[in-house]
Amino acid sequence: MSFSLRLKEQRERMGLSQAALAKELNVSTGSIGMWESTDRIPPAKKLIQIADYFHVSTDYLLGRKTEFNFSTSKELESSSKEQQLIRCFRELPESSQDLILGMVKSAADAAKRA
Repeated sequence: MSFSLRLKEQRERMGLSQAALAKELNVSTGSIGMWESTDRIPPAKKLIQIADYFHVSTDYLLGRKTEFNFSTSKELESSSKEQQLIRCFRELPESSQDLILGMVKSAADAAKRA
């Protein structure tokens, strides 16, 4: 599978538009579109950033490996709901992040006691 298909697959898996991914990676929407529709590959530093963002290896993105995650650790795997939550959380001001984090901790503690 080509880089363009792998990039699009990972973007869609996380429910991101090209514009949203471009914002996350600090590139233009046109760059994402070009990478997804042609055989062009981003520079090495950007490729590493993309791999880190999606929690996959650069070899996976480049089609050299078929394994999805670079680690088998359950801590690195996340569901699309978790990824959506993270994206939304990052967009909040810090004061709101603190409030949300407190709520989540309280809910987790309550679930442990139940």
